[in-house]
Amino acid sequence: MTISSQSSRDVTANIATLSDKSVALMHQRKMSDDAVETFQSILQKVQQTNDPKAALRSLSADELDIVRQAHSLAEPINISVLSDEGAANLLTAPGHTRDLNNDGLTTIGEGNMLTFPPDNAPASFKAAWEEASDGLSIMDIPTHMIFAVGLANIGREPGDPNWVNPYASPDYDYGAAVSEIIESVEYQYNHSMISFEQYQKNMSFYNKLTDAMA
Repeated sequence: MTISSQSSRDVTANIATLSDKSVALMHQRKMSDDAVETFQSILQKVQQTNDPKAALRSLSADELDIVRQAHSLAEPINISVLSDEGAANLLTAPGHTRDLNNDGLTTIGEGNMLTFPPDNAPASFKAAWEEASDGLSIMDIPTHMIFAVGLANIGREPGDPNWVNPYASPDYDYGAAVSEIIESVEYQYNHSMISFEQYQKNMSFYNKLTDAMA
């Protein structure tokens, strides 16, 4: 975090336990240094609470609104409709929320986000994915693996008993999955299903990912 004034440097000391990533996200969300400091205080206040919904209920209306701002929620927080994961992630620093029930989605408040790489993916794959996607915009990263959870659940809603997370197993073979995708991209190009430009972009990424995984 880059802050120039003395008073801001004092704030930096107070929010030192927040990662730079979290602070940067909250600043992007137009939160002031005072609001960031308040959010940090909230996390410190509830960190020993095992029941995230009870922790949220213990907060004042102003504190709940700070939590809302930290996670960039459009609507006020309605604790009564939250899942355990949705509540817990509200009391987690932005950028560090997790897929706690291993369904392939990260629930923050009432909202669901696709999580990739999955929380349970090996650290080696997460590092390879970060290396392969470094410097790329979201539009330049192929979505075959990112959207696999959504494609596996067409017609289902989160919470459906038949909901499937393709990445649920800790033994999921990411190397085999990447190889299958490369074969699929080759097939699509050879059968004029994708353009040469799309073929090049996909192959460039997946070859880089394969090398990073080696």
